Amino acid sequence: MTTYFDDADLAKFGSVGDHAKEHWKRFMAYYGSAFEAGALSRREKLLIGFAVAQVERCPYCIDSFTQQCMEAGLTMEHMTEALHCTAALRAGVTMANGIVTKNVAEKLGM
Repeated sequence: MTTYFDDADLAKFGSVGDHAKEHWKRFMAYYGSAFEAGALSRREKLLIGFAVAQVERCPYCIDSFTQQCMEAGLTMEHMTEALHCTAALRAGVTMANGIVTKNVAEKLGM
C-alpha cells in the first residue's frame, strides 16, 4: 500500500525550487545560514529544528532532522529529551489557551 508521504521524496526537496530558482536560492542561503553555529551551537539548532518538526508534524522534516541530529553526534537520549520538552510546552500552550475560554465565559456571565 502506498502512503501520502514517501521517504524517497525527501531526496526530491530541491526540486521545489525548479520553477522559482532565484527565490529557492535565497531561501536555501537563509535556511543554511540559520543553522550555522552562532550564539547557539549547530547541535542546539538541530534540536530546535527537530522539536519544530515534531510540532509541525512534517514527516519529511522529522526524517531529515533525525538524520542530521544523529550525524551531529546527538543520541536518542538527546532527541527523546527534546521530545519531552516539546510535548510539555504543547500541553502548557493548550492549558494557557484555557484563559481565552475563561475570559469568554466570564464575558457571557457564566
